[in-house]
Amino acid sequence: MDYRRRKAIQKFLQVSVIAIVLLLFLFPIIWTFITSIKDNVTAWSMPPKIFFSPSVSNYVEIFKERGLHHNIKNSIIVALGATAISLVLGTPLAYMFARTRYRFNNFLFIFVFASYILPPIVLSIPLYVAAARVGLLNTYLVVILAHSSFCMAFTVWMLRGFFEEIPVEIEECAMVDGCSNLMTLFKVTLPIATPGLVATVIFCIILSWNDFMYALVLTGMDTRTLPVAVGQFLTPHGMFWGQMCAAGVIATAPVLVFSLFFQRYLIRGMTAGAVKG
Repeated sequence: MDYRRRKAIQKFLQVSVIAIVLLLFLFPIIWTFITSIKDNVTAWSMPPKIFFSPSVSNYVEIFKERGLHHNIKNSIIVALGATAISLVLGTPLAYMFARTRYRFNNFLFIFVFASYILPPIVLSIPLYVAAARVGLLNTYLVVILAHSSFCMAFTVWMLRGFFEEIPVEIEECAMVDGCSNLMTLFKVTLPIATPGLVATVIFCIILSWNDFMYALVLTGMDTRTLPVAVGQFLTPHGMFWGQMCAAGVIATAPVLVFSLFFQRYLIRGMTAGAVKG
């Protein structure tokens, strides 16, 4: 077998494997969208119908009758609130871990990061009991604080690596010119770490937007977020497949569009600290 033929076969196999993997990953999303534009009868048909007349009735019903726009508003408020708190508190903490070398520095960092790696069910019940005693159940504040617990831990973990990659000599030059530690952080360090900050904001918004467990336990009818609202289509009277898939598409679309729009910041943010200058 000559070289060109061998390379052609190798390339064909690579493309085939990539196509199969993409199909496996995209099939649930594609099938969810297809089901969302079926009517109730077609959605329940067995075997599933491939050819049918598409309808947007499910989307109309979830907004007009189910009030999904209210759940979208709740998710936006919670995600932005949790992200803001995580950045305000997590950025100075990440800078402290990156620039100080105390004896128990790594232990404290692991302690902070533990709230991110712990399963949500571990903290959900204690948070519910505490929120019930102080009267914060069914409020935005308790959900924002719960989401801030893991978003801030993620912020500290991610920004610490970016701050460590910034040469200390740059900050020392700024201090020689008269900048205080706080001025150096805001005027020198943070502008250099902008790709990391943008990537951290995006990931925090996605983490908060996708959370189900904390929102399920801590919210009520007025503050229910979008992931929890998707489950309301599973009722004792039956499963509303078309409406559930339509709500799933609405819940997934902003994350996909947001990630694609800021893709270059995500790539720069995830790779900026990989190579030292």
